[in-house]
Amino acid sequence: MTSSAIVGGLQEPANPADSKTNLNMSLQISSSRKGLLTEEKVEETIPVTKFNGIGKICREWINNPMNIALVLWLTCVAISGGILFLVITGMLDNVLTKKSQRDLWFEVNNQILNALFTLMCLYQHPKRFHHLFLLCRWKPKDISILRKAYCKNGTYKPNERAHLMAVVLLLHVNCFAQYALCGLNLGYKRSERPNVGVAICLSTAIAAPAIAGVYAIFGPLGKEREEAQNNNTTNNGASSLSEKSLSSIPRNEGTGGCVHPTLASLPHEDKATQFTTMATYPMWSGPRCKI
Repeated sequence: MTSSAIVGGLQEPANPADSKTNLNMSLQISSSRKGLLTEEKVEETIPVTKFNGIGKICREWINNPMNIALVLWLTCVAISGGILFLVITGMLDNVLTKKSQRDLWFEVNNQILNALFTLMCLYQHPKRFHHLFLLCRWKPKDISILRKAYCKNGTYKPNERAHLMAVVLLLHVNCFAQYALCGLNLGYKRSERPNVGVAICLSTAIAAPAIAGVYAIFGPLGKEREEAQNNNTTNNGASSLSEKSLSSIPRNEGTGGCVHPTLASLPHEDKATQFTTMATYPMWSGPRCKI
């Protein structure tokens, strides 16, 4: 094989710019593929992380014994209340054919509901007494505890003490009405039980916490602190205006005091005579300045 043949086999490409463009295109394609793969991986991992976060919250919630007790309480209330509703509306008349049976089921479920709600009031009432004591004492530490319990974001609200007192008193009314209802249910038979007293205690026990909850959520305690921010802005505006008005008064550079506008515009000799007249009449109504 001759040298010319070897040289002919090792010839360079005809256009080097084409090879550079092909290389750039291949790099762009590979980078775009990598970007698509990473986006697909992120889309796959986002639902998994959300599911893991929800599962973690549920596990933490169930690990609290008080939450488990609350679930059991709500289950018993739902079952007993559902049976009582079916008996009252007559949906179980085909099953409970006798009136004595219906009365027995009604009374049993009524006493179960009465015991459950009274138990909840007995559990909540010491905390409500504590909050009432904190409201009466009203120290800085007490205020922070009450804000965390009733105020939105635990922040200051205008006239918060009066609003907190209203909410706490309504919750106390709920407890006392439930105690009265419990006494009527346990102290009287169904035939001897005063219906008016039961209706008043029952309506009060239901309405008081409902009004307290609505007032705490939609009232001044549940709103953002917009009024305080507006007051701060108005105060800042007033202070800036006062500063501007003070800065507009001419001052004596030698003594640092204020100079009356008429004195600033007079010649030096007239200023001295005007100052003597001002000193002789102390009731002069001009600006009181430091001399």
